[in-house]
Amino acid sequence: MNALTQLKQRLRDQAEQHLRRAAMERLRGDAPGTVAPYRERGGRFWRLVFVPLYVRVPWETKRRAMSAAKMTARGWTPPTREPDEPWRPPAPRR
Repeated sequence: MNALTQLKQRLRDQAEQHLRRAAMERLRGDAPGTVAPYRERGGRFWRLVFVPLYVRVPWETKRRAMSAAKMTARGWTPPTREPDEPWRPPAPRR
């Protein structure tokens, strides 16, 4: 694995981790708790800049950026579905 591939993977891992934590924080807001939530040190850029910006950017812009950075899967055709459209099973093969 070359350095660029490792950098892309590290960026993706960090982004996924902080987006997941932000989603858990949102969900936790609806549930009562008896202890203060644990907050990891560091990650200030990801929490205060990346996550709020990511939430506000339209999906098509995010998709184009990931494609341009070659951070998406290759060799398959993505389904024709909009982000808010519910999942439907594929049509049966004949």
